[in-house]
Amino acid sequence: MPDSRADAASPFLISAVIATYNVARYLPPLLESIEQQTYGSRNVQFVFVDDGSTDDSLAILRAWAEGREDHVIVLTQPNAWVAEARNAGLAVATGEWVTFTDPDDVLDPGYFFEVDKFIRYHGHRREVTILAAHQMRLLESGEVLDNHPQRYKFALGSRVVNLDAEPVIQLSVNSSFVRRDLVEEHGLRFDGRVRPNFEDGHFLARYMLLTGTEHLAVMASAKYLYRVRGDGSSLLESSFRSREKYVSVLRYGYLDLLETAETHGGVPRWLENTVLYDLFWYFKEQQAIHSLTASAPADVFDEFHELVREIRSHIADDAIRSFDMMGLSFAVRETILRAYTEERIRHDYVILRHVDESRQLVKISYWFSGEVPDERIRLDGADIEPVHETVQDYTFYGRVTVRQRHLWLKRGMRLTISLDDVPQQVTRWEQQGNPEGLTAKQIDPRIAGQRRETRERFDPRGDTLKQRVRKQLGDWRRRQAKKLSRVGLYDERLELVLRSKSVRERFAHAWVFMDRDTDANDNAEHLYRHVAKHHPEINAWFVLRKESKDWPRLEAEGFRLVEYGSWDWNLLIRHADHLASSHADAYVNQPLDQRRYGRPRFKYTFLQHGVTQDDISRWLNWKRIDVFVTTTPAEHESIAGHGPYAFSEHEVFRTSMPRYDRLWEKRQAVAASERDTILVMPTWRETLLSKRIGNSNERGKIANFAQTDYARQLTALLSSPRLRELAERTGQKLAFMPHPNMRPYLGDFDLPDYVQVWSFDTHPIQDILSRTSAFVTDYSSLAFDVGFLDIPMVYFQFDAASFFEGTHLRRRGYFDYQRDGYGPVESEAGAVAEQLVAMGNRGYLSEETYRQRSAEAFPDRGRGSAAERVVEAMYSVDSKPTPAPVGLHEPSPAVEESVSR
Repeated sequence: MPDSRADAASPFLISAVIATYNVARYLPPLLESIEQQTYGSRNVQFVFVDDGSTDDSLAILRAWAEGREDHVIVLTQPNAWVAEARNAGLAVATGEWVTFTDPDDVLDPGYFFEVDKFIRYHGHRREVTILAAHQMRLLESGEVLDNHPQRYKFALGSRVVNLDAEPVIQLSVNSSFVRRDLVEEHGLRFDGRVRPNFEDGHFLARYMLLTGTEHLAVMASAKYLYRVRGDGSSLLESSFRSREKYVSVLRYGYLDLLETAETHGGVPRWLENTVLYDLFWYFKEQQAIHSLTASAPADVFDEFHELVREIRSHIADDAIRSFDMMGLSFAVRETILRAYTEERIRHDYVILRHVDESRQLVKISYWFSGEVPDERIRLDGADIEPVHETVQDYTFYGRVTVRQRHLWLKRGMRLTISLDDVPQQVTRWEQQGNPEGLTAKQIDPRIAGQRRETRERFDPRGDTLKQRVRKQLGDWRRRQAKKLSRVGLYDERLELVLRSKSVRERFAHAWVFMDRDTDANDNAEHLYRHVAKHHPEINAWFVLRKESKDWPRLEAEGFRLVEYGSWDWNLLIRHADHLASSHADAYVNQPLDQRRYGRPRFKYTFLQHGVTQDDISRWLNWKRIDVFVTTTPAEHESIAGHGPYAFSEHEVFRTSMPRYDRLWEKRQAVAASERDTILVMPTWRETLLSKRIGNSNERGKIANFAQTDYARQLTALLSSPRLRELAERTGQKLAFMPHPNMRPYLGDFDLPDYVQVWSFDTHPIQDILSRTSAFVTDYSSLAFDVGFLDIPMVYFQFDAASFFEGTHLRRRGYFDYQRDGYGPVESEAGAVAEQLVAMGNRGYLSEETYRQRSAEAFPDRGRGSAAERVVEAMYSVDSKPTPAPVGLHEPSPAVEESVSR
């Protein structure tokens, strides 16, 4: 019921309906922005509807409304969701135009002034029935960014857009203004079934359809500041776990609009674009590295796909082909265009992706659905088979919608391919088909191209002699300034020094090794040590930051070190034949500015930090990897075989990780009676990390870390009396060793004195594992190191549901912790402690089930050198035989083959 009420007869031009729910912390900035309106806040009717808030939202609104009863209405109702709250406000609004401001956003001081001005100039025009303000993003830091995906429609300033000629869209009611008389005439209200999002787009589209709107008025100077919440608490950010997002939005939102349009003369292009814009985001999000769609409820997937099929049947092919309101991968566009039709996906072309000059191979790719087509490949008149092949599956919400075949073929004079007896054209890029209509999107680039064909420099109809002389002088000065700038002088020097004899002799054909820029002690360090000892023919260098704790240690050992980012590093990278690293972050395998320096010439070997157990294809598929090191047969098959990865056995080698050589030796050197540590070593959480510091691996620190579930669960385990009693009874140390990314928080864990908190800075992990009796982790790939050594272990997965919901890099892959793991899986601290007690009672031996899994996963354990197999793989991509290693024992017959594929 209303707490205050303005005079219904008041002549308001604009009413702002504001639905509020638990936004007490955001209301003061909004109310302050209203008070600062140059238009005068009393000229606008504000209708606040509190939707049963449990915080101070209602109290704040009531206090602010005192003394403003002439233009402020405050309503309250039991919680019924935003649609009903807006409908309640709409029922009492009296303005000629109505908007639906969100309570957590902010209005530019000139917002209502600019809206009023536009209405005064254009509101009398019959076609002007909906206005769109310029929506900009407001970050938590206070920074305002003009990077909204739909900002393009404001590029030409304020105007009235004919939607037939320029089919732009409007999805947000918070920055829209509609005529209230038309809303009432057609009985329009927000549909509460369209949730948890798109209720805005549904309301506006129905308004436009029922009123016959063919124009959209855009107000470039009216700035609406849309808040991007950093805590994931907004409706949009928290909607991905909701069943309604994958069913109700599609059925009551998109499908309702399309069916309504069919009854009103057909689906206009602007509506097709509206539905496609929102629908495409579902599929784009599935391809993102970090995506909350990973937490979508699997039991709705079949219904979701059936609804997409129905929606697709109302949308023209040309609308999908010509859609250009956002960047789309070919797989996403192809999924909507073809995957929901009855026909199999087949094209009449294949794509030349890459040429491997060293091995004289070419990579050909093509798209398809269903079974692999019948392939006939002919090289210089003879039938051939692929040297390597794989199929990359694109999976959206549990269903493979489109597939891509990758073939590595021998190179010759003429190569032809037929698929299902259809000869294929060979192209260099994707072919989506051409739009059926001719619009400004096609015409404008052609005009620009024609203008460029006329050389303005030699056109006498252009500027005057004086203007041309001034322009030439200006251009010359700019070129000289750029050349003489710090960057320009650096590059001039670099260009010369790279060619000096001493530098060439020093870095020629270098093999570069690095783990993190801040840390060593991983696979790259172990591989470098092997190469330096057994392959003197290789010009090997190790890269690290000088301030790293590992620099003095490696320098004392005789490593040839180069500081990351230094002048020598710059010279080294440009001379390198190979770069091998345990990490694939951009600062490692794309260390140079390619726009400035071009593509580096080195071949990149991804040694991995650990065995890949989850699906990280979305992160890795786009990286250029020449040698991809794998360890277990299952891991190798998951990456090189048919599935989500784009790699084949052309890049993927099963060598095992170089660090396993030394790890095995150290473990065997420690007698069972000397293994004296119960080690707890969880991995990190993406949500607990602050931003990177510069272009490095260093991180900042978040507040209140000790109150997070992560810290509390681990503290509960390590404080367990059962665990303490076990350690004392069996003579074990109890050690806690967080992931390096958690290093800033080592002092934030509230642990008993008997728990030793160790850091990778002071405790080499291989030395620790060699003395470990029992191991606890959650999802860390170090579990494979522990399985490799047959150390009894338990997985403590207290947050399994949220860990794979998309906030972390990983998604579930081939590895099932219950089925494939090297120890039991528990979700409670007490159960983990009991498992450790049982292990201690067995004398810290793994159960037979887990020992058998370990034997199957590591068939090469203790047999030959993994590091040498990696060297062989790196030589093989250069098509060079591996020189015989110096002083290395011959591998056993079981691993005599140069590299296991």
